Amino acid sequence: MQNPYRTQQRFIVATTVLGIGFTGVLTLSGCSLLQNLPLPWPARQTSPAGPGAETGSTPNSAATGTMDAKTMKSHMDAGNAKAKSGQWQAALDEFQQVLAADPRNAQAHVQSGWVLAELQQWDEAKNHLVSAVALSPDNANAHANLAWVYAEQKHWNEAKEEAKRAIDLDPKNAYPHATLAWSYQSNGQDSLAIDEYEKSLELNPKLEQSSLTVGILYCNQGQKPRADEQLNTLIKLGSPKAGELQARIKKGCAAK
Repeated sequence: MQNPYRTQQRFIVATTVLGIGFTGVLTLSGCSLLQNLPLPWPARQTSPAGPGAETGSTPNSAATGTMDAKTMKSHMDAGNAKAKSGQWQAALDEFQQVLAADPRNAQAHVQSGWVLAELQQWDEAKNHLVSAVALSPDNANAHANLAWVYAEQKHWNEAKEEAKRAIDLDPKNAYPHATLAWSYQSNGQDSLAIDEYEKSLELNPKLEQSSLTVGILYCNQGQKPRADEQLNTLIKLGSPKAGELQARIKKGCAAK
């Protein structure tokens, strides 16, 4: 199974956190047909910001004696710009400079966690995001990205808890809905997964992986017309994932 923050971006922290890709921005479970699918988060090349990237964020804690607020903001802005162009290590270096001066800067922890997740350094990413949540409990992006990382580590209960918290704090963010769906699907709760994938698509109709996955789930349940609707959506988006879903439908949707 793969992370929903990825494959459409390669995931979360940065709608302002994806991915994911929930990533991936951002992994799917359930039946064997889904286990090798990419994730529902936007892929790097199409959504460089990811489910959790912050744009032009200002450090949320006071400057220390070693770095003034203006310099901190400059490092944060530079880190975000580099992350959006896929320069993950260079971005991390910028965020780490902020944390060296101000270890309690929650947003620098969020952004560091996002970048480390993109680098697939999951334990380090988790440590930063746990710190961010502790320092700023109402930071929706911190919870959304932490949900992504927990899902990547297959810690499904923790992923669900963090995704739900992110949704409570920011109901209009599509990414935690996709991560929550991924967690439900990984535990065989396909009906709940479908509901959350649909919610993610209501909020962001361009989440190609959500369309692909929910289309396959509909097909598995014998709901071919609904699977066809998702196929049409992917075709309209010009998504290469349309071919994946079309191939699955052609194999025959399960009899209801």
